[in-house]
This record gives sequence, structure tokens and C-alpha cells, in this order.
Amino acid sequence: MAKGKASSLYLHREGLVGHANAPDWNFIYEVSAVRNPRWNIGDRVVLPDGRVFRYCLSHDACDTYKANAFFNAIPATGIDYAVLAAPAAKGDSSVILDNQGTVAQTLDGLRGGNISITEDDNATVQQRGIIGNTAGGVSDEITIYLDAPLTEAVTVSWKGYCMPSPYSAVTKTFIGAIEGGAGKGRVGFCGYAAAPVSAADLYHWEQTWGLIMASTYGNVVGKQQYKREVVFRYDGNLISRGTAGILGLEAQTAGFIMDNNTADNGATQIMLQISP
Repeated sequence: MAKGKASSLYLHREGLVGHANAPDWNFIYEVSAVRNPRWNIGDRVVLPDGRVFRYCLSHDACDTYKANAFFNAIPATGIDYAVLAAPAAKGDSSVILDNQGTVAQTLDGLRGGNISITEDDNATVQQRGIIGNTAGGVSDEITIYLDAPLTEAVTVSWKGYCMPSPYSAVTKTFIGAIEGGAGKGRVGFCGYAAAPVSAADLYHWEQTWGLIMASTYGNVVGKQQYKREVVFRYDGNLISRGTAGILGLEAQTAGFIMDNNTADNGATQIMLQISP
């Protein structure tokens, strides 16, 4: 995978009206075990109607009607706080870390993530995006390629901490350790799969913004006066902001109801608002 910064595609930005050569976005609904060479994880596509999608890799099966969650976490992924293995000068666009995680790092497996490089006393912190990395095992030295040069020289007394792209491991919430118990309510939601994703390690697109029809919990969402904002329940269903008993006050914002519910029909169309 060549090093480079993230891609964002605005399909036919001038609009469709009056144009015969309408763009084709069928690729949004492709699911594959092989990465499309046109896209890297985390790349973004904006459709003419305002819907936004991100290119993702599944950690497990993903839903199209209930929200899916980010699954990366230290120490299972990324590199935990580790001293730099070598100094780097102001203007350098890479640093070297000892891999203090619990897993080996694959070539460019951290691409699309971010790194925090800090002095011992946290007086100076330099944060950058990651555009690539070398491969290596646990305790090996890993070179991290930055999306912009360092603005201050760093020494081996500095420490680094980095995570891969959050879109490199997404999953439906009703699996394994997060199906309830200690893990319930401890994930952030990334979006809705554009097409069914049946297993792990499948490349696909997740909708993160724009008009969508999505699963609601119970039969009251949209029927309560003034409650137009919706949030994510721990299982990926939508509930109204402020719903009693299931943390409707603290839950992650999902968006707002768009359709007219004065006839008590309940919510159908949602303006999804995760990542524009």
C-alpha cells in the first residue's frame, strides 16, 4: 500500500440536474475480502444527495439496519506508550517506536490512524496522522510515517502512542464481549453498512452521514412530543434523547427525525450525524 494522505471523493459535485453523464456509485454496495486498490481504509465518499460513506474493514459481521461500532482498543491494536527508539530532527516526517503492543504490526497497518508524541512531562505534544508504517513483531522497532513534519526535534526520552484507523475494525454491537455485561455501552458507533457484511476481514462502506432509515427500539421513537433527537442504544438501535432507564441522556448522538410524526406513526427517516 503506497504511503499517501486520505482520499475524499465528491461525486459529481456540480450536481445532477441538467447533466447527462450521471456518476455511478454502485461501488458503495460492494463487499470484498480484497481491498479495492482505488481506496484505503478510512477514505470518504460524498454522494450528490449529501450521504457520506467511509471505507471500512470488518472485525466481525456488520448490520445495515442497526448501527455498527468501532472495535479497536489498546493493547490489542496499536502501540501503547513507548519511548522513541531513535531521535528525530525538526522537519523529519517519521519517528521510530518500540512496538509495546501485544500484537505484531503489519506493513502500513496503522495507516489512517494517529500518533501522539510527547515529552515526559507532557509539556509539548505533537500529534500527527499516520500515512504508513514498517512491519514488525512485538518489541521490534517500527517506523511511523507522519502526514506532516515535526515542528520540534524529539529525543529518546520522548514517548509515542499510536492507534490505527478506527475504520480498520468495525462490527455490529451484538457480538461476544460487548453483547451485554461489562462491555455494554462501552463502544462508539461508526455507521451503517451499505450492504450486508457476513464475517470478519471484509472491506465495505459504512454510511456515516445523511438520510437513512434505521432500526428504532420499541414503538415510541418519534411519537413523543418535542423528542426529535435520537441517540444510539447499546445494541445499535435508535432511542429518543432522554429515554429513561437505558442511558438516553448520556448516549452517543445519532441524529434527528426528519419525517412528520404528528399522526403518531413513529420515526422512519433519520438525518444521520456521525461523521460529515
